[in-house]
Amino acid sequence: MRKVTGILAIVGVAVFIAGYVVTGEQNNTKTYVQENLLTIPPLIDSREVNNDIELVIQNGEHEFFSGIKSITKGFSQFYLGPTIRLYQGTQTRITYKNDIDDPITVHGHGLHVEGKVDGGPQSQILPTQRKSFLLPIVQEAGTSWYHPHLMGKTAEHVHAGLAGLYIIEDENSQTLPLPKNYGINDIPLVVQDRSFINGKMKPYTVTSEQMTDGLREETLVVNGTINPYHLVPAGWVRLRLLNGSNARFYRFFFADNAPFYKIATEGGFLNQPVTMTEITMAPGERNEIMIDLSNHTSLSLRAAFLPPDPEGESVIEALFSSDPSVQRVVDLRVDKALSAQGTLPDKLNEIDDYSQIDMRTAVRRTLTMNMANDNATVNPHNMFAINGQSMNMNVINVRVKKGDLELWTVTGDEMPHPFHVHGVSFQILTHNGEPPAEEDRGWKDTVVVTEEPTEILMRFHHTATQAFPFMYHCHILEHEDGGMMGQFTVLD
Repeated sequence: MRKVTGILAIVGVAVFIAGYVVTGEQNNTKTYVQENLLTIPPLIDSREVNNDIELVIQNGEHEFFSGIKSITKGFSQFYLGPTIRLYQGTQTRITYKNDIDDPITVHGHGLHVEGKVDGGPQSQILPTQRKSFLLPIVQEAGTSWYHPHLMGKTAEHVHAGLAGLYIIEDENSQTLPLPKNYGINDIPLVVQDRSFINGKMKPYTVTSEQMTDGLREETLVVNGTINPYHLVPAGWVRLRLLNGSNARFYRFFFADNAPFYKIATEGGFLNQPVTMTEITMAPGERNEIMIDLSNHTSLSLRAAFLPPDPEGESVIEALFSSDPSVQRVVDLRVDKALSAQGTLPDKLNEIDDYSQIDMRTAVRRTLTMNMANDNATVNPHNMFAINGQSMNMNVINVRVKKGDLELWTVTGDEMPHPFHVHGVSFQILTHNGEPPAEEDRGWKDTVVVTEEPTEILMRFHHTATQAFPFMYHCHILEHEDGGMMGQFTVLD
């Protein structure tokens, strides 16, 4: 896998240095060289609004390219939604008003809440309806996100722009001397891929091949911005990375292979920073990284586009596929007028290590993510399966007892699959049959699984009833919509 993507990076960098951002389909390609100031989603601090927030799910028109409007959707804006800051030990009421024509749900991806407020496919908000959810925040600090989760329509709704970030704070995060100035040295990066025709975003459609691989498009979009730059102080900068794409996997790295430090996974801080020069992310994953720009005038974060199965594709196939590409995520440009604040601590967290618990107490389950459902019909929501069963909202696939230690062994057919579990953060016991890498020994809610087994450990502390169960599923959104999803309850 590394050998292929290393060559891809060389090819892609040559394209990037030439100054081109490739957009559109091959038969209708247009190139753009214009740089754009990175859009920073507005911040709603729950404490500053008395823990009462309303978001409007709305249609919009967003200019990815200046003067050219694309039809989009967003939360209280034309594309994406505001970043919402929540605090451990508080309760925040979030009200959604649905001003689009479809029913919709809003899932708090990464939140540790009960099934009735998790926002799974049962929690529909009908057109013109307003519905409120009270979110008690009990988990440790981390970066989560919100997005639709309507059965069969998740991919289309997310693709249109319906997504936003949650930032959760706790006593530890507020005490640590990290960069904390939102949009200045603490920067959200919602990374997506989109197709454009003459500057307009191509509306969501998928072929049978794209259903199989997931929709993977040609142009990188970050916070709704193409080819962005951002002004930062001459010091430590913290980047909150979300892979919000439907299906695309990326390898992120800085120009000149500049080292950076991973400080957090989806569910919170690592015990200590981990030095890295590249990081691979699947859809749904989040990572927080930090880099010191005190000795730089600018530094570019880049993303290598990865094919659906990098390990299953030869080097030559990869070079001549549509995937070899490296594009700018953001060019960080030092502005010495900005105050440099924050540093990188040696210690970040103290994680309760589940792997040290007696495994004889664990409830063991085995899940296989199936690319072909032998019982599939012409119904497109019945194409894929888990353990041979496509998603059925009338079927509870797993019943969990609250508080039990659960050990799930998960594998996937034919290609890597990002496996996501609602309502919990887990730890990786083994990944592809091996102990997890140091940078993955933290709290996760999404992990890439292959034909080699991955073992995850977790405890569920939040109720999910038969009326409002939790989900587990592939976070390639076309696979999720196609039935690669199951339901489970959590009860005493």
